[in-house]
Amino acid sequence: MRDQADKLRQLVRDTVKEHPALEPGVPLIVVSSGVEGQGSSTVAVQLARELARLGKRIVLVDANLQQPGLTARLGCEPEVSLAEVLNGNRSAVEVIRSLGESIQFLPGRWTAEAPPEIGREAIKRLLAELRSLGSHAELVILDAGHGMSPWVQQLWRAAQQVLLVTTLESEPMKQSYAAVKQAPWGDVDSKVRLVISKSEDSSLAQQAGERFAATCRRFLGVSICQPVAAISKAPAGDHFQERANSQAKDTAFSQSVCLLAAEVLSSCLVLSSYRKRQLENSADNLFDFRNMTQSVARR
Repeated sequence: MRDQADKLRQLVRDTVKEHPALEPGVPLIVVSSGVEGQGSSTVAVQLARELARLGKRIVLVDANLQQPGLTARLGCEPEVSLAEVLNGNRSAVEVIRSLGESIQFLPGRWTAEAPPEIGREAIKRLLAELRSLGSHAELVILDAGHGMSPWVQQLWRAAQQVLLVTTLESEPMKQSYAAVKQAPWGDVDSKVRLVISKSEDSSLAQQAGERFAATCRRFLGVSICQPVAAISKAPAGDHFQERANSQAKDTAFSQSVCLLAAEVLSSCLVLSSYRKRQLENSADNLFDFRNMTQSVARR
């Protein structure tokens, strides 16, 4: 009977292993784009700032291996970075630094011209480190840069939500579709949200997002989260680092970021409820199994 109980527990562990987003710990939000220049770093840092303004503790991670520009744009010159966490020389807690406003930052830094090859164990180590930051954060936001690679695929798989940033231009939309197409289907269905940045017209953004979602559903069988998030164009002269440290302003830009933050929090609550149901179901199965074995033993 013990062997059967062990098998049931293993089934639960295997389910989590196949779907990393179900892992317990701090929720991971990945911000990504299909092509460079779509504003994913701006979305990541502004989302972190807005969530912090709402009272959430945030860890922001520069996880762009191709071009960790977020670190430079935030004025950081780190002695240790994401690289040390990946190779196991430092823990995430040892590397993160405060940006104020309840935001901690894990910087990136690569000296080689080409991004390093990241092994599965290194990725697993990093994700475990980030999920264990409960004493420092309620959410972890990763700026994954642009394009799809094995590294980005693993981040998408592990994320509770993927924010796919694009503009309304044809080529970025095509590259965003390509990113979804190359992503692991079973782990991205119903958790990718399209974020249309630099949007001058929210109705046009919604229409474009609906067409994108319909195309993904028809040809890829992937459901895209609705509604689409439309981020207004940032005010002229409102520089990146200033926005990272400033108070929220009553602009279309800040209001659209606030709406995105609300959607992210809502999705995290839904996932938390789902996790709870999964654990309850597992506990019920084990409880029923114990009752059955005890009944058999009494006969």
